[in-house]
Amino acid sequence: MGSAAHQALVARVTAHYRRDPRVRAVAVFGSVSTGGWHDLSDVDFDIVTDDAAVIDPAAEARALFGPAAVIVIARGDCADVVLDTLDEASIRWHPLSATSPNITASLRVAVGHLAQQEIAAAGESNRTAPDVPRLLDTMVREAVGAWKAVQRGRQWEAIVAVERTRHALTVLRGRRDGLRLDPAGPMAALAAVIAEAAAEFDLGSGRRALLERIGISAEQEGELA
Repeated sequence: MGSAAHQALVARVTAHYRRDPRVRAVAVFGSVSTGGWHDLSDVDFDIVTDDAAVIDPAAEARALFGPAAVIVIARGDCADVVLDTLDEASIRWHPLSATSPNITASLRVAVGHLAQQEIAAAGESNRTAPDVPRLLDTMVREAVGAWKAVQRGRQWEAIVAVERTRHALTVLRGRRDGLRLDPAGPMAALAAVIAEAAAEFDLGSGRRALLERIGISAEQEGELA
């Protein structure tokens, strides 16, 4: 899974937890597990614990990486870690019943006695239907915001708004898109994201009219989809 650096990171985490009685499985998800990684990709870990386990994410990260963990940002049941090598890891510790549905499509069990299918099934049982109208409204609102930022010469604000549009699409579909967007062309990137949404969801006449006013027409959506 991943580059030599990614593999070393996975080996370090799995070795640490291999005989830990609190841990039922260590899984990897995201680009490193799917093969879509870059040398600079972080490693996403999902660690399934015993129901009775009490986990302190900051303490776990320090125990895993020691002084090599230069930055540890812990919150709730997870931690983001930056190592002195610039390698990064995101780790979540949780009981099986709290598995996130967002990892099921890409997770791979690295070590443990839980099958991949068992963890995926637990995650899918937690999946809830997205609020489609609200998310489509959010997409179009952010699209309008991106357009306004471009008109005002605020390129970075436009790029951020496009990313928020893309995040709404991710929530809608329950998975990330595979788009390769060029930040030098925010409006082209925006059109590609809207095309992905229009291919699967009915945007409705009102939303389409707003998009047409900022230069993203139904015809463009069809071509890009």
